[in-house]
Amino acid sequence: MAHTHKYSKGEMFLRHLRDTNETAIVLDGTVLLVNVNSDGQKSILDICREGDAFGGGIFPERGLGACYAVAKTDCLITYVDYGRLIHCCENSCDKHADLIDYLLGTAARRSVAHIDILSRRTIREKLLTAFDYLLDPDDSSEQVLPLSLSELADYLCCDRSAMMRELKKLNTDGMIVSHGNKITVICL
Repeated sequence: MAHTHKYSKGEMFLRHLRDTNETAIVLDGTVLLVNVNSDGQKSILDICREGDAFGGGIFPERGLGACYAVAKTDCLITYVDYGRLIHCCENSCDKHADLIDYLLGTAARRSVAHIDILSRRTIREKLLTAFDYLLDPDDSSEQVLPLSLSELADYLCCDRSAMMRELKKLNTDGMIVSHGNKITVICL
């Protein structure tokens, strides 16, 4: 009983994430989960890529402002009723249990990683920790962040100007080489 939709880059969908009873699974592309608080400040709560899930059953009933999903790239998303997803089928098959474990496990790991990034005391520490999570640590070539630099500042919950100054210092110190959102990590 799943249904699938295509979204174009920049398209906003699921405007009230807290109010949906469906779980969205990213089949292709990247989706940003965004919160705008009562002061109008935007923060990126999560970055969902292929295989990641978001939506029903995940968001608290209070405390967040206007939460929505936006396609960072062209996306293909399939929707499954949350109740049907978490209750195993009549046969209690192992594949259903594995799917639930995978979707909930990856969502939990993304949340813990984001908490780890946000718990860092300085912007430099936040940036280096974010690079460790968002980029392949075994790849010493230039990599593209899944976010623009403005979105990275929203993800790190910091001032964009201060973040840009810190990126410049990281370049000067020889820890990274960056050109926009293209980053080569020299050492972490």
